[in-house]
Amino acid sequence: MTFDYRKSLADKLGHLIRGGVVADEVKLRPFTRDQSIYQIEPLVAALPENQADVLKLVQFAAEEGVPITARGGGSGTAGSALGTGIVMALPENGFWAQMDDFNVSGPECKVRCGAGVLHNDLQTFLKQRGYYLPADVSSASISRIGGNIATKASGPHALKYGSIDRFLDQAVFVSDRGELVDTAEAATIPLRLVRQLADLQSRLRNDAKAVNILRQRQRFKISSGYNLFAFLRDISLGQLIAQLLVGSVGSLGLLVSATLRGEIFERQRAAVLGCFPGMVEAGRAVNALRHLKVAAIEMISRETMQVLKQHVSLPNGLDMDAHLLLVEVSGPGCLEQVDRIKTLLQSGGFRMTAPLQVARAEAGIDELWSLRKRILWVIRHPQPHLRALSVVNDVGVPPQLLAEFIHDVQQVFARLKIEVLIYGHAGSGNLHLRPLFDVTLPDLAGRIRKVADAVYEVVFRYGGTVSAEHGMGRLRAPYLRREWGDRLYEYMREVKAIFDPRGVFNPDVVFSDRPITEHMRDDLSI
Repeated sequence: MTFDYRKSLADKLGHLIRGGVVADEVKLRPFTRDQSIYQIEPLVAALPENQADVLKLVQFAAEEGVPITARGGGSGTAGSALGTGIVMALPENGFWAQMDDFNVSGPECKVRCGAGVLHNDLQTFLKQRGYYLPADVSSASISRIGGNIATKASGPHALKYGSIDRFLDQAVFVSDRGELVDTAEAATIPLRLVRQLADLQSRLRNDAKAVNILRQRQRFKISSGYNLFAFLRDISLGQLIAQLLVGSVGSLGLLVSATLRGEIFERQRAAVLGCFPGMVEAGRAVNALRHLKVAAIEMISRETMQVLKQHVSLPNGLDMDAHLLLVEVSGPGCLEQVDRIKTLLQSGGFRMTAPLQVARAEAGIDELWSLRKRILWVIRHPQPHLRALSVVNDVGVPPQLLAEFIHDVQQVFARLKIEVLIYGHAGSGNLHLRPLFDVTLPDLAGRIRKVADAVYEVVFRYGGTVSAEHGMGRLRAPYLRREWGDRLYEYMREVKAIFDPRGVFNPDVVFSDRPITEHMRDDLSI
């Protein structure tokens, strides 16, 4: 595209919507990157002031034949918030940040929030009223609710509470034809969606092989591809549509607002910290602990702790050479649960390098979680020549196979002679693998592809997923068919064709055969 076309596009769009339009190359730079390895310059960035602007924006994009990519807080690690057409970024204004219609029904509450609401702001709003959203992500300080829904986010407490789809009550979004659809209002749902989704659901439910695959895989945490699990549930059409938007990374429609359910904030908590000589041993302990129905089990590798020690002050007792498990329990009876955890780990034959530590005070528990949530930001550039790149950073396997998976994936990195930092939501079988790439060596792109191919080979061997909670993107799209198989992959393509037959929304982030190193950032080599 020429500069003249960009200017023409920006001028026309600027006269059409009330919000801002950015076309200057310097001012576009913030929209060319996220937390991934990618850098893509859009034609323009649009900052719609309200939903009326979004309706006009979609109609305009369809007429111009230019795709739209929605962008939240820029915390994505797979490149799903970057695009070559129009990037729609949400300004920090009253419309996109509104939280209203708060109401309480028994132990639950509901609140409607704009897609641009920061996750932390929603949690503050709810906790002031005695509630919270259990799907509490580690990037809560910068991620927005629209992005959390788009990636099927979950966080460490998914072991007890599940992902954000469990808490989504309704969604308001703009379709590929510029229609405003409220999933709670049947009259707003286009008839074509009603008919085509009903037909797809009927065929899928009658496909015994497809149903069997979905039944098997719904037992662990997955955010890859479209949320086909929703077709198996006995829910209304509106609820089905809302559930399909979860994890769709903006490729089926543009979210305007969502109504979420919160739960009573459990102030009774305790945490147990275990130190293990090996990650496989820690993985074995995870499988045993899961049966106690704890709230969260986090794993932090020795290598990750060593990097943390170089950059932050550790709480007392954590300056040790070991792999860590952080186990949290909550609610009535949590102290009795602590005793059960201690008994299991001490009498179960697990080797540990230090006595178990127990945190019962809220301040001590919060200190541990604060350290855990800082990992993502601290480890990215541990040494001048090393980068902990987002390449295989969100894998998941059935939790009962975690120890075996850890053993095999450690062998992969040993064979490739690459050190890897490992941490994550081990109780859900979800690990964040961060290989340390030496960016002074040649062929970084080739080494990235080799790591991805080798690690995903192990992931698929264990029936796992390329994305457990961070959603799809350029980083994972080429592996989607391999993960799900032809049968389910084609059902997913049908979902895309039903919602967005012209390909207006976010191409190449769910279905693509392009190399995962295409559009790599220009600052990754030194």
